[in-house]
Amino acid sequence: MYRLVSRLTLSSRILFGVLLCGVLLSGCGATSAPPVPVMINSEIFSPLSVNARKLTIVENWQMPVTAPYVGHRQTPYPSNLVSSWASTVLVPAGGSGELILDISRAAVTQEKLVREDSLTKTLTDEQDVRVRVELEAQLMWLQPVGDAQARITLSAVHSATVAESATANDVQAAINDSLQAALAALDMQARTELAKVDNIVLQ
Repeated sequence: MYRLVSRLTLSSRILFGVLLCGVLLSGCGATSAPPVPVMINSEIFSPLSVNARKLTIVENWQMPVTAPYVGHRQTPYPSNLVSSWASTVLVPAGGSGELILDISRAAVTQEKLVREDSLTKTLTDEQDVRVRVELEAQLMWLQPVGDAQARITLSAVHSATVAESATANDVQAAINDSLQAALAALDMQARTELAKVDNIVLQ
């Protein structure tokens, strides 16, 4: 009787070990989803012919690399996206003058949300992370012909929340969408403000 019990126990241990190895091997063989590529496209914005001989882009924004800032992990950098937008949209078409875009902020932050400590909330898929994009710039126009000049302040903010069940790719997708939305808002504001300035946009 003792030998029978010992054999059964030994067989059970062997079976458990085989099952455990199978689970571990299947876990190692599983591949995670590839990271979401950054699909921010400044080329979707139609160009404007500006009454200036050249466009100068200045980046006065120093990008923090500590939490909650995550802009330094984005490719391309948020400020580079603004520069690309300006190069695409603000096309110099005049014989004189200068248009200067001074980027003062191009930030992306990612923060954990404060959650309610209750059993009901524990059983639900709450919003867990907020991503936020802030873009700020000064647009200055200096036209010696006619002694014309203008200064326009541009500012765009967009944020989104991501549920606690979200993957790293879901968070990156939310950042991408927020970057694109903020850039679109900046573009719309620039067009609205430029339309108020006489002779800056050439027909």
